[in-house]
Amino acid sequence: MIEKFMPFIDKERRLVIQLFEFIESHREPSHTLNEIADFLDISVYKANIVSKNAVLIAQQFPEVTLIFENDCLFTNNINNAVITKIINKQAYNSLPFQIFLHTFLNMYNQSDAEFQQSVGISTATYFRLKKNLNNAIGLEKIRLLKKSEIFMRYYIHTVLVYFSYFDYSPDSLTQHADFIKMKQTANYAMLVWHINPSRSQQKNFQYFGLVNLLRAKNNAPLLKSDLSYLVTLTSQNELLLFMNHLHKKWHLLKEDAEIATRYYITFLITTYSLPNKHLDFIQENTINQAVTQRQMQHVAFLLDKQGKNIDLSDLQNKLAIVNARVLSPFFKTDLFHYSTKQEHNIVPMNPQADSLIHEFTDMVTHTTTSPFNAIEISEINKIYSLVVLPKLLMRHTDLQVHIVIDFTSGRILNDYISDIFNTLGDLHITIDKNVTNNTEIYLTDTLNPELSIHQIVWKSKPSENQWRAFYNLIFSIRQNKIMNSSEHTSPFK
Repeated sequence: MIEKFMPFIDKERRLVIQLFEFIESHREPSHTLNEIADFLDISVYKANIVSKNAVLIAQQFPEVTLIFENDCLFTNNINNAVITKIINKQAYNSLPFQIFLHTFLNMYNQSDAEFQQSVGISTATYFRLKKNLNNAIGLEKIRLLKKSEIFMRYYIHTVLVYFSYFDYSPDSLTQHADFIKMKQTANYAMLVWHINPSRSQQKNFQYFGLVNLLRAKNNAPLLKSDLSYLVTLTSQNELLLFMNHLHKKWHLLKEDAEIATRYYITFLITTYSLPNKHLDFIQENTINQAVTQRQMQHVAFLLDKQGKNIDLSDLQNKLAIVNARVLSPFFKTDLFHYSTKQEHNIVPMNPQADSLIHEFTDMVTHTTTSPFNAIEISEINKIYSLVVLPKLLMRHTDLQVHIVIDFTSGRILNDYISDIFNTLGDLHITIDKNVTNNTEIYLTDTLNPELSIHQIVWKSKPSENQWRAFYNLIFSIRQNKIMNSSEHTSPFK
C-alpha cells in the first residue's frame, strides 16, 4: 500500500511501515530475520536495524506485542487499525511529508524561514529536500498540479486520506471553529442530498471539504479556468439549498457558492457517492442517460437471443453511476496522479464478457468530442469489468466446485470445516464425503501421493493466509470452469 505514497516518507520510516504491513498481512506469530530481509529486499544487517526500530515504535501502542530476540520477531495483535496509526505517526514525523504540507497547504501560515526553523533544518537542506520531493512525485505531475487548482486539491485530498492526517492531527488544528464548521457543511450536504454514506465515504467527503477550506484560506481559490473540469448543474431545489447554505454560512458570493457546489457534486460523482436518483443534478445527465440506454439495449438484445428474462435494474443503475463518472470532465483529472493504469486491469472471464465490456467502452467514448487516450480507455475497461463480471458469475451458480474434507481426527473436525463453509455462503462449493471423478479439491492433514487433484494440507489450525489461499484456489477453479463451459454463449447466462 505504501508504494503509491513513497515520496512522502523518508526511507527509514518507509521500511518500518512496510515491515508492519508485512506482519499484518501474514498474521503469523513470528518471522525470522531472513524472511524480513527477503520481503524488504534489504540485507540481514539492515533488517536487524529495521526490526529494532519497529519494536521501539510498537512500544507506543500498549495493545500491540512486538518482541525481537534471537534473530526472530514475535508479534501479536497487529491489525489494520494499528497500521493506520503507525503510518500516520511516521508520516507526521517525516520531513518530506512536512514539506509537502507546508508547500501545498501551509495550514500554520508560516514563511519558508519560519518552517525551516520549526523543523530544525537549514535553507539549503530545505530546498534540497523539496527538490527531491518534487522529483519523487514526478515533474509532469507537479506541472499538472500547478496548472489547475482542481488538480491540486484533489491530489492533496488523496494523500491526506491515505495518511488519515486529520484523524490524528493536533486538537488545536481539528478543533478550530472553521474545521468544525466545515464538517457541519459536509454533513449538511449529505443530509440535503439524501446521501447515506459509509464511514469511509463520510471520511472521504469531510477530508475533501477540509482541503478546500485550507486551500481557500491560503488564497488559492478556484479559478474560472478550472470550471472546464467541473460538471454543470441544473436548478434542483436541493442544489439551491446548499448554495444558499454556503452563501450564508461561509459568506460566499453567489457565483463562488455555485462553483463550490459544482466541485462538490463533481467529487461525489468521481467517488461514486452521489445516489443514482440525483444524477439529474447535472446537465450532462442527458448524455449519460442516452449512453446507458444504448448499453442496456445491447444487453437486452443478447439476452433475448438466449430466451432469458432477467431483471437488470441493478445493472442499469450501476451503469448510470459509472457513466456519470466517465463522462464527467473531471475523469481525466482523476487519472493524472496514477502512474500506470494497466497494472489495475481486470481480465474478463470469457470472450463474450470481453466483447461486451469493449462494446460499452466504444459507446461511451463516441459520445465525447474530447477523445480518450489509451490509458484512459484501459481505465474505462476496468470500470466496466467491475460492473459486468459479478453479473457473469451470478449466471453460473450451477458450476459448483467439488471438495472432499478428510482429516485424520475424523468427523468432528471434518464437520467443523464443512459448517464454516456453509455459513459463509456464495462460494458455490459442494462438499462430498468421498473422492470421485468430480472431486477438485482434497482438504486434509495428510498428503495422499496417489491423488492427482488439488490437495490442501493443513497440519494444524489454519492461519488467515491459508484460508485466503484456499478461497483463491476455489475462485480460480470456478473461473476456469466458467471459461471452459460449453453452455455460456452469452456473458449473462
